[in-house]
Amino acid sequence: MNLFRPAAVLVLSLAIPAAAETKFADCAGLSALLQSFSGYTLSAPLAGDAEGWCVLDGASLQAAAADLPDLKADRLRLRGSVADRVAMSVELDLTGLRLVIGLGGKAIDPALQAAFRLQSADLQLAATLNPATDTLEIRGLALRLSGGTELTLGADIRGAGLSPLSLAAGSLTALDLDWRNDGRLLGPVMEAAGARLARDQAGTDAIDAARSALHAVVEALPGMMFAEGAKENLTRLIASLPRGRGRLRLSLTSKDGIGAARLIIAGLADAPLAPETLAALFAGASLSASWEPGLAP
Repeated sequence: MNLFRPAAVLVLSLAIPAAAETKFADCAGLSALLQSFSGYTLSAPLAGDAEGWCVLDGASLQAAAADLPDLKADRLRLRGSVADRVAMSVELDLTGLRLVIGLGGKAIDPALQAAFRLQSADLQLAATLNPATDTLEIRGLALRLSGGTELTLGADIRGAGLSPLSLAAGSLTALDLDWRNDGRLLGPVMEAAGARLARDQAGTDAIDAARSALHAVVEALPGMMFAEGAKENLTRLIASLPRGRGRLRLSLTSKDGIGAARLIIAGLADAPLAPETLAALFAGASLSASWEPGLAP
């Protein structure tokens, strides 16, 4: 059964009547919402429905974009709530996510394929629309790879809702990131990125190009936004990549919010990564960061 037969996206507006009843979202609407954000078409038998969860075993996710790989998951669970046809919350619990490699699988960068082909991933997400503050609160976005890499993220996005267009119109006011690097995954990732930055480079030269680009971005960020020690910690982290195992904790806050208008202006600038461009993009923002090397995987 293809769960993405035409189904209306749940979000029709952000105006919620005070007396609107909140209830569980149906599986077709949740699946359509997932597709609208991810760009993947989901095909899976519906295994069950328990306490509002849509349970799907053996889910297949086909990427619409040619440069994204197809995926398979052992289990996918979706749950959400709506009020007067407006999405109020969504939860995702995905286990055993793997690349589709081989016959029928899309060709991806060989280095990335080698890094991910023997790994599986678990992903959890909880996002709630808070009408009182007009804020989309993202909590518990956690990605765990079987090799040891873990990434946890939380964010507050003012003026956003649970639809791609509404999310794009919002402004990021808070971001918290906790990343555990296993010291094995980033080599091929940085090599692939460096090869795109410097097309005549490969191997360690491509990794060096990616590392230099990261250093350049940190140096170009406005000094006033860094909390004490934050810039030094980011510099130490970048210098240790790709093999440096450890834990990065990062927190970004912006009272005015970083929204689409600022991003568009920065993107259209003659030098998007120039210090003056980044100063305008991150005006009023503050950033703290800690790097703890040598953690056990």
